[in-house]
Amino acid sequence: MTKLTTTQAKALEYIRTSSAKTGVAPTLREICAHMGYKAIGSAQDLVTALRRKGFLTENSRQSARALILTPLARQQPGGDEVVQLDDDALSVPLLGKVPAGNPALAIEERIGNLRVSLSLVAASSTQSLKSKNLFALQATGDSMMGAGILDGDFLVVRLNNDPKKGSIVVARLDGDVTVKRLMFEEHEGWYLKPENPRFNNIYASDEPFELIGEVVALQRSLV
Repeated sequence: MTKLTTTQAKALEYIRTSSAKTGVAPTLREICAHMGYKAIGSAQDLVTALRRKGFLTENSRQSARALILTPLARQQPGGDEVVQLDDDALSVPLLGKVPAGNPALAIEERIGNLRVSLSLVAASSTQSLKSKNLFALQATGDSMMGAGILDGDFLVVRLNNDPKKGSIVVARLDGDVTVKRLMFEEHEGWYLKPENPRFNNIYASDEPFELIGEVVALQRSLV
């Protein structure tokens, strides 16, 4: 596979993440700002290098946001696995959205990557990067607002089908997914508890569910 320099990999990860968050590619000025460049020509050189190596192409409109990720870019490390970008951040695959509300159809295709600060992720998770057990999802809805999870927040999830009672988990119910708190009572057994009184508990005895992973970090975009 074509090799990228550290700087090129950082720029490509930003383009992927920005595209996933906003639905459009970043402009050259936005790339320039993210990379800390003063001259827009530096961002142009980066884009040219990524295009030459087969990671980017442009659509026929040649607009300011015309950058398009190629299939090679989606295969590059950081596309489907956790990659440590530098001493401060990870690139975590972003799989889609998970309702913090009523369960909805699971979106399991990778739609991009999320840059996550190492300080947000528990040591137990960062130590197991090679096992590729981290992924990110975007929360929708307000059933977990009492736990501080708001609509649009990004959740970093560690694959784990045996989390502890009280953990905030991502669970699958007959093909649908939701994020809730995992609870247990002697008479009721295991159930998924929302953190909003407008929503009902989901009891395994009534609606069997499969535990996918445990939420280990939350990242919120302020823009």
